[in-house]
Amino acid sequence: MKENINENRLKEQCIEMAAILGLDVPVPEKVLLTALADPNYAHHLLVVRNETEYLNYLLMHPPAVAEQVAIDIPTPTLLKRAAQSLLKWAGTGFSTVSNETYERRVNACKTCPNLRVPSSDQNALYSISGAMNHKSVCSKCGCVVKVKARRGTDTCPDKHPFKVGENRWEEEYLETENN
Repeated sequence: MKENINENRLKEQCIEMAAILGLDVPVPEKVLLTALADPNYAHHLLVVRNETEYLNYLLMHPPAVAEQVAIDIPTPTLLKRAAQSLLKWAGTGFSTVSNETYERRVNACKTCPNLRVPSSDQNALYSISGAMNHKSVCSKCGCVVKVKARRGTDTCPDKHPFKVGENRWEEEYLETENN
């Protein structure tokens, strides 16, 4: 019975989304689900709703949504690591790296196989740092990469796959408990 209610509600939402986009037929379920998971895709659909060619393209080619994967680090451990990192950072007067270093670090993280979307059961913890609905958390340490990459006191916890002695940020690899 519950599945029928959920299935009917999903069909209703597909019809509602079609109406918002000015369509005469419901959007495919994949389009609705992708738009719910990816705010950028939803935004693009709304922006081009009066441009038939672009709208049809987006409807036919919804992006792959990154799978939400739980970070395998217990919440108390994540909180302890965050507190230690914050204290270490405070000890430097909250100094940050240069914009060039930050961009290099973030770009390395964007291509890293350890980058994850926080799972829904961790949303409360990660929403505080703005890590929602997109790949933004390192599964090796549990950190929000855009926050970690900005701090000069933090380092990447993973060895570079090709450069001995360096981490994925192309900095000295330091083997620590929580990087």
